[in-house]
Amino acid sequence: MRLRGEVTKGLGIGRQFVGKHIYYIILTEILGEEPYLGTLNVRVEVPVEEIERLCTPQHVKTVISNGNILGGFRYWLGNVAKNDDLRADALIIKPDLSKHGSNIIEIISSKYLREYLRLKDGDYIDIELRCL
Repeated sequence: MRLRGEVTKGLGIGRQFVGKHIYYIILTEILGEEPYLGTLNVRVEVPVEEIERLCTPQHVKTVISNGNILGGFRYWLGNVAKNDDLRADALIIKPDLSKHGSNIIEIISSKYLREYLRLKDGDYIDIELRCL
């Protein structure tokens, strides 16, 4: 499935999320390499619920560890590109406990995507999801 989205400023908590030990291990396992400590926030043209209906995600469940809620997330493997000649493998996620609206997804990669793809807020990118 292909999407188009606009790079947008995040809340600054993606770095904390990716950096938590348990998430870091899970994300490294899913990506097959260590994730960059942060996420790229993207406003997509359709709500995530619609994307999920058309392209079933995988899911990491919410757990409670030492009294702390560690929110789960839905995810797709895929890639992102600003133009056709430069792409990056990525993990496209929607956290279960997200404070973002239903049209914001977060993208995790081993690369710092803003630098690698030369992105700034307001740029549009192409996102390819691998559906189940």
